[in-house]
Amino acid sequence: MSKLLSRAKVNLLNAEFNRVHISEDDVFLDACCYQLQQSIEMSLKFLVEMTGNNYAENHDVRANLNKLSKAGFNLPQEKSIREIASTLYEWETESRYRESFTAAIADVDEAFRIAKELIELAEKMLE
Repeated sequence: MSKLLSRAKVNLLNAEFNRVHISEDDVFLDACCYQLQQSIEMSLKFLVEMTGNNYAENHDVRANLNKLSKAGFNLPQEKSIREIASTLYEWETESRYRESFTAAIADVDEAFRIAKELIELAEKMLE
């Protein structure tokens, strides 16, 4: 088994650290968003692997959602992830490179909820 789930967990921990420090400097918001995107991406890739398929080797979470759907995997968070997918895709690059990057705290909160739920689901699958 790959390290994808471990990476998802570490990315979530890093995002939580950065969230605490957002008021100190905008760079913590940038890092928080990037780490959340990575946590969700790695969780989805792990779930795709668990279906016996190869995950999409890109950063668009929709590609892996489509792979899960095609495999018949019922992902309770699918609608929520699809609704925030374009935001997550933007976070993957713009949070690291665009000086004027900003994010809505409501989107950050939603991404935290999704990341935590995906990790919990993945851990249950391992039991």
